[in-house]
Amino acid sequence: MNLGEHLAMLARSTSPEGKPALVVQGGAMRGIYSMGALAELEDAGLRDAFGVVVGSSAGAINGAFFLAGQAGLGLQIYLEDLVTRRFINSRRLWRVVDVDYLVDDIIRVRRPLDLDAIKAAPMDLLIVLTDAETGEAHVVSTRDGHDLFEVLRATSALPALYNKRITLDGRQYIDGGIVAPVPVEQALATGREALVVMTRAFDFKQDDLSAALRRLGRWMAYGHKPFVKDNISRPSVPYSRLLARLKVEHTREPRTTWTVAPELMPTARTTISAQTLRETADLGRRDLRTMLETEYRPG
Repeated sequence: MNLGEHLAMLARSTSPEGKPALVVQGGAMRGIYSMGALAELEDAGLRDAFGVVVGSSAGAINGAFFLAGQAGLGLQIYLEDLVTRRFINSRRLWRVVDVDYLVDDIIRVRRPLDLDAIKAAPMDLLIVLTDAETGEAHVVSTRDGHDLFEVLRATSALPALYNKRITLDGRQYIDGGIVAPVPVEQALATGREALVVMTRAFDFKQDDLSAALRRLGRWMAYGHKPFVKDNISRPSVPYSRLLARLKVEHTREPRTTWTVAPELMPTARTTISAQTLRETADLGRRDLRTMLETEYRPG
């Protein structure tokens, strides 16, 4: 049995018990890769194969559209609504990425996220936020009763590129990708296996950034705590360890994760070339199809 056949069998069950988690990485416009993979899952009729969806940053937004049965619409948003200086403008230093435009204009109004479909879904969406004061992870569920749009705004609040802190329940939160760029641990904590969709290659090295870019990033993250600036300017050891672990997951017994990742990511955080984004979405689709064809060996 391959992974796709296993997931198709699970999708026919109405109970979320025993179903794997779906973990979605974001990374601003790099999220087009994971959105393409989710659209492929949706087209294959595999939305109901998962017991929970877990995401941070743009991965949480992608996961929300997948949970709502709107992954195709999510792709349209990337390819038609975000390829504009209205959303990303490097000259607008106080707000290079306009998250408010994405949340308030696009997914609230012009391409509305179906909140009723999310509430009716049998599985939860778990969204990871970073506490702006402590640097700790905070996980919010779609069952918690929060304003989902504000939660998505909070997990997408990129330091240096957006610089707002979003208040929920009296505390301030920022980009969940700081503390959990690939929220695998949060998914495995539910006691499930996980299909992981990354937007970085396994061999990505955060120290590829030049010293000048690191200094610029720290300067642009004005008003943030030191841990935020350190996250921008220093390689993340936990992130590197996670990538190394996922790279060799196929050798582990029992195996608990199956990861889709690009060999080379053609899209950067702030890419707005429609052609590059479309190619990246197609790459996500192809890589997901390849993963579904791999042998499934239960743990």
